[in-house]
Amino acid sequence: MKKIITSVIALVVLFGVQSAKAWGTWGHHAVAFIAEKHLTPEAKAKCEQYLQFSLPHYSSWQDYWRNSHPFEEITHWHMNRVNKNFVTIGSKGNVSRDAVTQINRIVKEMEKGKYKQMSDSLVAVNLKLLIHMVGDMHCPCHMAYSKDFLQQRGVKGVSIFVKGKKYDYHKFWDAAPQIMNPKWKADDYLKACDTYSPKQIKKISKGNVYKWSVDNARREVVMFDFWERHEELTKMSKERRERINDLMYQQLAYAGYRLAATLNKLFAK
Repeated sequence: MKKIITSVIALVVLFGVQSAKAWGTWGHHAVAFIAEKHLTPEAKAKCEQYLQFSLPHYSSWQDYWRNSHPFEEITHWHMNRVNKNFVTIGSKGNVSRDAVTQINRIVKEMEKGKYKQMSDSLVAVNLKLLIHMVGDMHCPCHMAYSKDFLQQRGVKGVSIFVKGKKYDYHKFWDAAPQIMNPKWKADDYLKACDTYSPKQIKKISKGNVYKWSVDNARREVVMFDFWERHEELTKMSKERRERINDLMYQQLAYAGYRLAATLNKLFAK
């Protein structure tokens, strides 16, 4: 792991940041924009100190580097895999290969002022990973349910068509911000998603990343009920398209608020 982090730091210094995909570029941007809006002055100042640029600037950073040798391991840190009880289990039984586990690890290593003992480069890398992973763990397709749970619900390989192009669950939700509102930009999503009251935001942000994981798993399971096998999105009823949008808006907002809560906790006075 140390070799992976060292390599990441070296490449960041050498090449800087590049663009990438996941929740969709606008989706990850929206999460970061919402989070930045809800940072405390202390957290905002620290993020600016270590990152030099805004949170949205690095929102897809992890996606770009995930396939570059020698740190392909971070590829496994995008998903949140859970069993039938919604407990995080990781990839192939390896719990460390999970976004939730890695978010928790970074928080534990940095909280209570421990980040001050790290190099500035390592703090910056950790922040870039958090910005992306908190977003990813809230994307419906990045919640991987166990096979026995899906079988119990009768879920099989269901696909959807968008103007004749075939998408599976994962590809659809990754691209959902662009598919559902193709003319929107991140600031449009900011207006549509960041609509919760301070009291609601406090409740949403309460607890730790494992609690958020269970909450996501319970709420996102409705995605399997949104469309019929091989259905065309453009022929869906307005009501069902609105249900897809509602879940997307909710998850983008929750991700933004919880990312802000995470950073506010790390850089509390």
